Amino acid sequence: MAFKSKSLSDLVRVCENELSMQFYGETSVLRKSVLKVLAAVLGGALYMMQLLAVRIWKDRFVSTCSDDCLDGFGAEYGMPHNAPVYAHGKVLVSLSGSSSVTIPQGTALLDESTGLVYEVSADTEITGESIPVPVIAESYGEKSNLEEDAKLSFRDGTPEGIVDTVTVKQISGGIAVSVEIDGETQIWGESADSYRARLLYRIQNPPAGGAESDYREWAMRFSFVTDCFVFPNYPKTNSVSVAIANYISKEIEIGEEDVKSVRDYITSDVRRPVTADVRVFSVKAVPVEIVAAIAPFTESVKSSVETSVKQAFRKLAPGETVAAKELEITVLSSSLAETFSIIGLRKGVENVSELHLELSENYAEAANPTLTFHNGES
Repeated sequence: MAFKSKSLSDLVRVCENELSMQFYGETSVLRKSVLKVLAAVLGGALYMMQLLAVRIWKDRFVSTCSDDCLDGFGAEYGMPHNAPVYAHGKVLVSLSGSSSVTIPQGTALLDESTGLVYEVSADTEITGESIPVPVIAESYGEKSNLEEDAKLSFRDGTPEGIVDTVTVKQISGGIAVSVEIDGETQIWGESADSYRARLLYRIQNPPAGGAESDYREWAMRFSFVTDCFVFPNYPKTNSVSVAIANYISKEIEIGEEDVKSVRDYITSDVRRPVTADVRVFSVKAVPVEIVAAIAPFTESVKSSVETSVKQAFRKLAPGETVAAKELEITVLSSSLAETFSIIGLRKGVENVSELHLELSENYAEAANPTLTFHNGES
């Protein structure tokens, strides 16, 4: 049964009643004013002890414990919180005249608009135009993520034979979340709520020698994997397809180097069943445009509807379908909108009445929605 606690006023009243029974008989041996003072003191002391007992009770369970206790439960189950992640990816570098130039590891690139620095993570030979060069940010967190086609420059001077401007192909995956533990702020690669959810999933789904839940847990150990879709016996018997996504990133998709890290971890012989044919790949984000009439037509309602739509699409797994009417019901039940009516639904360049996310061998779609609102109050 749940731990039940009394309020401070209830405890004071109980103490006062007990003291009255002890000291009030045929003759009064205790002034009433003194009695009330003693009852307040004793009740307050008991209330503090009760609060401590309640805290101990809640910290006994992962679902109710304070953030301070999560790491302790994680140690018991061998699941530490994710570390903060440095944004990484590739930039495109071109020759300006030489036949070949090698850019050494550690070469610094500068984002002049923010002052953030990125380092080349491996020696790369440039032999033509638009050669991809791996880079990693010097500082962790989302602030180092860059949009495609953003421009960087060489911080310490452009190497001879190289074009001055460097174009970003993809730099993403940076994650840093501030979590307060024992009064001190720590930087994690996930929120406390996300870590709690992973721990609960691990407790509710103990290792089962390669069950569906095992693959999800293995993939979700990586900070840049926020969602994982597991398809057992797909595309053929004894196969397991694992599609991973990063919904913290605007792109949703995960770079090939990160996919390889997850694939190597999951397919290691110490983990996967010997006979399993495991495929790990990133989802493919497809643009979905929604035109909808909402009421009330306010910014707060627009924001809540947008959040509701994104959460609904996030739960939609590859291979599943949602009709426009179903989406309307979902949004109305989970947003501030009193009216939500979809006027137009487009996937890519095609108008549709229902959204279907494709799933095939080494390919899985995830919806990346944009919304346009009209006033539905009239």
